[in-house]
Amino acid sequence: MSNVNTVLGGYAGSGTLRNQFPTQTVASATEAALVVNTDTGTATALVTVPSVLAAGTAYGSAAPFDVNANAASLRRSGREYGLPSGETNDQFSQYAPISWDGRPFKIRLSGVASLGATQTAIFYLYNGAATVVGTSGNRVALTGAAYPSGGTSTTPSNFMIEFTGVWDATSAILSGWYTANIANGTTSQFTTTTVITTVQASVAAAGLTFCAGVKLANTTSSTINVREFVVERV
Repeated sequence: MSNVNTVLGGYAGSGTLRNQFPTQTVASATEAALVVNTDTGTATALVTVPSVLAAGTAYGSAAPFDVNANAASLRRSGREYGLPSGETNDQFSQYAPISWDGRPFKIRLSGVASLGATQTAIFYLYNGAATVVGTSGNRVALTGAAYPSGGTSTTPSNFMIEFTGVWDATSAILSGWYTANIANGTTSQFTTTTVITTVQASVAAAGLTFCAGVKLANTTSSTINVREFVVERV
């Protein structure tokens, strides 16, 4: 689940308000992007590795203190220290672009799917903006073969994909590996650590954006509830 290393994204946010994940109904064999609510409807859910704003201000979602600090170890400045070598979770070290250059990070997607009878599903994770959903060359992770293999269960399935990536500004290459799981009733389909054999090339810092999609086998109506879609420092 989300923790102090989680810097961007949504979690436990299912509902109808802006920036919450809706109960998404899918009734098509064409791959559909997973969405998030906006003020006027829905849009493809995106998570982006943070970068510096135009004014030079770094942004993130954690307070500039180490929440694991020992309260007895406060300096006169009021700054708390608790990480090895005096590191802190301040916003510059965590969220400025330099802190992602050549350093690993995770993208995690999880949720619950109520698949229709005779239905199967594959969840995908992509590097790129909303338009890349369905483009195999941009895929960086997936839940494996279509599931459930029997295609007869209507019991809700839970699913999770976790991608570990590394990118650097010099090569502009994004590489990494992933694990995934999708389970339904008494069966579970686990995808063991899988390396991306074809890296994402020519990726600028602004291109470290990720989205997700679901591919159903047929037009039988199914519902998807995303529970978490986040970026984390490793």
